[in-house]
Amino acid sequence: MKKILRSCLQRRDELYKLKELIELDGAVFGKRHTGNQSTVLVAIEAKNWVDERGRAKSKAGFVKVSVSAEQKEKVQSFVDRNRTLGSMVNTDGEKAILDIKNVDHDYQVVSGDKTIIDCWLPWVHKFISNVKSWVLGTHHGVSSKYLGLYLAEYAYRFNRRHAPDTLFHRALVACTLS
Repeated sequence: MKKILRSCLQRRDELYKLKELIELDGAVFGKRHTGNQSTVLVAIEAKNWVDERGRAKSKAGFVKVSVSAEQKEKVQSFVDRNRTLGSMVNTDGEKAILDIKNVDHDYQVVSGDKTIIDCWLPWVHKFISNVKSWVLGTHHGVSSKYLGLYLAEYAYRFNRRHAPDTLFHRALVACTLS
């Protein structure tokens, strides 16, 4: 039953597109020596504005997650499926992500420097850190076979985090429309 529910939530989130400024990065889940390792692509909107006092503000917007390798074709397909025209994509210096076609993109080689990472791709790295903590803390690890469905559940909940009281009813709608 949980598998069906998670797949409905995943299909519902596939309807939405990312726009404006998008942070894109890859992450590795699981351990290689157990044979349960998966690569995940994560893209998240970064919403930036200036408040009434003139201070720069930023927050995370909608997120998209896909279990796939960081290869040029897969990254290009992921970006093409999940963004609107005119979006700007920020990435790190990963070779597979550098040559994204049909999109404005910028990159910065971060080489593990925490201060540069926090300034350049803050929201995507916070999301990756939080979802890894959720997988390990709540589920004590997830099989790579089902990782995509667990990530879909987390992304669905993350994308609707500002209205937690309506989450159950929105999930019911997602299930009935699937």
